[in-house]
Amino acid sequence: MFSLSRLFSSRAEHIAAIDLGSNSFHLIVARWDDEQLVMLDRLREPVRLGWGLTEDGKLDDEARARALACLERFGERLRAYPSRHVRCVGTKTLRSVDDASGFLAEAEACLGHPVEIISGEEEARLVYLGVGQCVAPGEGRRLVVDIGGGSTEVIVGTGLDATLKESLSMGCVALSKTFFAQGKVTDKLLKKARTRCLLEVAPVARRFTHEGWDEVLGASGTIKAVARVCEANGWSDGTIRAEGLEQIIKAYRDSGEVELSLKGLSSDREPVFLGGVLVLAALFESLGIEQMQAADWALREGLLYDLKGRLENRDIRQGSVDALARRFHVDLDKAAQVERTALVMLEQVSEPWGLDPVESGKLLSWAARLHTVGLDIAHADYHKHSAYIIENVDLAGCSRLEQAQLAALVLAHRKRFPPKKFPQGNEELARLAILLRLAVIFHRAGNRAESPPLRLNAKEELLALNLPSAWLESNPLTLADLESEAEYLARFDYRLTP
Repeated sequence: MFSLSRLFSSRAEHIAAIDLGSNSFHLIVARWDDEQLVMLDRLREPVRLGWGLTEDGKLDDEARARALACLERFGERLRAYPSRHVRCVGTKTLRSVDDASGFLAEAEACLGHPVEIISGEEEARLVYLGVGQCVAPGEGRRLVVDIGGGSTEVIVGTGLDATLKESLSMGCVALSKTFFAQGKVTDKLLKKARTRCLLEVAPVARRFTHEGWDEVLGASGTIKAVARVCEANGWSDGTIRAEGLEQIIKAYRDSGEVELSLKGLSSDREPVFLGGVLVLAALFESLGIEQMQAADWALREGLLYDLKGRLENRDIRQGSVDALARRFHVDLDKAAQVERTALVMLEQVSEPWGLDPVESGKLLSWAARLHTVGLDIAHADYHKHSAYIIENVDLAGCSRLEQAQLAALVLAHRKRFPPKKFPQGNEELARLAILLRLAVIFHRAGNRAESPPLRLNAKEELLALNLPSAWLESNPLTLADLESEAEYLARFDYRLTP
């Protein structure tokens, strides 16, 4: 139903990361050996998913077929791996697809593992993490740029901590498709494409230049290809500078053709290379970059290190939840009480309800900690404000699906169940919502430090809540709330007997 923790034993050796980019799909398989990441296998296929994205947000049949065929081949390579050893993420193109659920279902069937769609901010965080793991640690600030097929991530940070992240809607596939789809290069098209990039960077340029940096690193295919082309043609020693970028652009202007064979450029990158070069040239101009070095690692390696953190119970998502609670002035003591009571009930019903205590427990715990974040906006209908914040804020480490599930739980913690958030077939999430609702009721009145002496029994849609008579008599408001809750649950086809 949902994939939240996917924690696995530190003894597990082989893990895999898959990056479903707008230009290429990448698979890497690695082994942890004495705290070092040892690469065992790398696969890359130029799927060109971004070329198949139509103006109305659909994937055309050809791009869909290419993507699914590639995932079948990746799935064959990963057939023996349990899903908790594999993390697969989709980026800009899949973020842009209108209702990607159908494609995701097909993709997961072909791959044999869950597929997540991550936000631009999360993509930027993972890129920075991957780059930071492959370069020597330094004390200065670092600017990292990653040009993908559909978006460009720009990050400033120190060490492994990203302090400023932006995902810009420009990439090598998107720009090539918009301005050079006919295969011709003219001064007019070059100017239009470059202006489009400059306009995209302009709103964030001042923030980045104000932060400042001591070194600049570039990641992924476009930037590594630029470095190779500059070196192969004698324009630099592999260091990327503005004059080298202008030499490449001049070569395309002189040729007049997109399909230009340049020394150092692989043939499969030719159709989208010019678009990526123009993106990079705009960044150099807007941010005042003097030179850039190409890094070997990027998003996929960041995925592996992030997965290792979860393996060792250093899950960044937990820190993101706690930071959000503090930011919106949540009553942490009361939230902790709700969390404890919810987890007590989960332990009692996890077996009859078929809930995984680890995955379900994490989601339920986070929802309990965040269910009141909306109070900072308004008390009336605060659960709606809470859900909106959770679904739309940058929660580092979380996929779009994880945030949507967390928001649905919080939205459903009071008043009636939102039917659109809990459609038929989302039974596990609905049952977690019931546990959260009951936990909130037990701590709504007063500030009880301990969970009430309750016992919850469950069988399908039947719930029996056993509480001492003396306790109920001394807590009449809670009893009234439970009686009202029974009515709410009855409309959702669940029967509660307090």
